[in-house]
Amino acid sequence: MKTSVLFALLFAVDSLQAADSGGAAPAAVTKEGDLVVITLKPDAEQRLRLKVVPVEKRRVPGTRLFSGEVVYPLAGEGGGVAPVLGGTLDEVLRLADLQAAADGRILQARVQIEAAKIAVERAQKVLNAEAGSVRSVDEAKTALSLAEGTLATAKAQRDILGDPVGKTGGKKRAWVRVAIYSGELPLLDAKAAVSIRTLGFDAKSQSAEPVAGPPTANALTNTVDWYYQLPADSTLRAGERLAVEIPTPDSQEEHLVIPFNAVLHDIHGGQWVYVQTAEHVYTRKRIQVARIAGSDAVLASGPAAGSKIVTDGSAELFGTEFMTGK
Repeated sequence: MKTSVLFALLFAVDSLQAADSGGAAPAAVTKEGDLVVITLKPDAEQRLRLKVVPVEKRRVPGTRLFSGEVVYPLAGEGGGVAPVLGGTLDEVLRLADLQAAADGRILQARVQIEAAKIAVERAQKVLNAEAGSVRSVDEAKTALSLAEGTLATAKAQRDILGDPVGKTGGKKRAWVRVAIYSGELPLLDAKAAVSIRTLGFDAKSQSAEPVAGPPTANALTNTVDWYYQLPADSTLRAGERLAVEIPTPDSQEEHLVIPFNAVLHDIHGGQWVYVQTAEHVYTRKRIQVARIAGSDAVLASGPAAGSKIVTDGSAELFGTEFMTGK
């Protein structure tokens, strides 16, 4: 983890030793109330390779956080195939049975239509030869209409069940299955790509695109499954749990935004950043992160927009402070 205190302390020790060999301290640390102010010499700044960026205030698309699970489809790319890993095999088998039964009803309806067409044609010929009745023709046409209605109904039922389970395709790509409470469905953007990350502290976000999956749901928990396709180079394994951020409709509200790599965490879980308050002078200030949006942190509270904060080198400043601030 970039903000690892151990790493920062070791780096600071090296920096101090290098400075001692030159006969000059790299930093002066003073405490002003609850704030810690670090004053660096120019050569110390160069060694730490500090990078400073301004705090931005801008619109950030809203998201809601869900738990996801990596699954693999039975067939290749193209959507409409069923995942078999992650405890869904029974659902897939039931879905396959329903699809087979619906296909059978479609075939049966088509056969009935062909038979009804032959019956209509025969009744009409008999009527033309004055050997039959108009009633026989009407009955044959009625049977044809019923068969056509049966076919339309069977096709509609089959369409609900999606593409065939086990459909052949190309290289398999992992999916993410997200169970969403049905009451939240109207609040989410079903067509938008999502941001996913593993549950580690140093996890990096990556994008996943929505894909047409099987119509699976859980009536007991009142949840509906949405599926997202991972990038082809993804190394995530089946069954792995993920944090999934699904976008909501854009909000007009603006938020303070900083790069997430500027955020430091202390041993108590507190969140901090270093603000450049003057040339070569840096002050550690407390912040509150509301949520993560890609590589950015959206703040609930923090420095004002335009304040300059340290990104690269912030962990080294953290270590310098605790090594010299006596």
